[in-house]
Amino acid sequence: MSPEHRHLPPRPIAAIRLDGGRLCLDFVNTIHDRYAEEIEDYLQQPQRYMEWCIRAGALHPDDGVRLPRAAHRRTALMREVEDLRHHLHELFAARVDGLSPPADAVRGLDRWLHLAWASQSLGADGHLHWHADARDAWLPLKRIALDALDLLGDPATSRLRRCANTTSCGWLFLDTSKNQRRRWCAMETCGTIEKMQRYRRGR
Repeated sequence: MSPEHRHLPPRPIAAIRLDGGRLCLDFVNTIHDRYAEEIEDYLQQPQRYMEWCIRAGALHPDDGVRLPRAAHRRTALMREVEDLRHHLHELFAARVDGLSPPADAVRGLDRWLHLAWASQSLGADGHLHWHADARDAWLPLKRIALDALDLLGDPATSRLRRCANTTSCGWLFLDTSKNQRRRWCAMETCGTIEKMQRYRRGR
């Protein structure tokens, strides 16, 4: 994120769209209008991060997760949120553009994958379970990292797209349309804006 970007006042978490088609993509898309002069970071504060994780499914009601009380721990958490989001954007953007992923992004995701694997054990029921000490505010990041790995290894990544509104939006999404010609993160937002701009140019 470039230093000249100014942060806009946050919108309600309930109003945030989840158009990526995967948890990890919705996480990357928590920067609204990534390429605009004024961006809106949906996860500006720790409490908003937690609320968004519940809304997006990165946290479950029975997880019993709470934010750390210490201010320095909350600051460290938000730094980790920003770093993982940045690395995932670099990885997925490189996949969209047919480029090799940046080494720092690969290392960043790999670190979280190892943390996620070390935080689970195979139970007697044959399923993986999170350790009790892993049920903290960093748990959503581990789930997001695992989802990102699953997507990167899935043939579905061939349907990974960037919103055609590249002057401001920059959101990423999986194109699940029948003809695989979806251009916008959502017709209700960027698609409508483009239609209005074409109409004005025509007049």
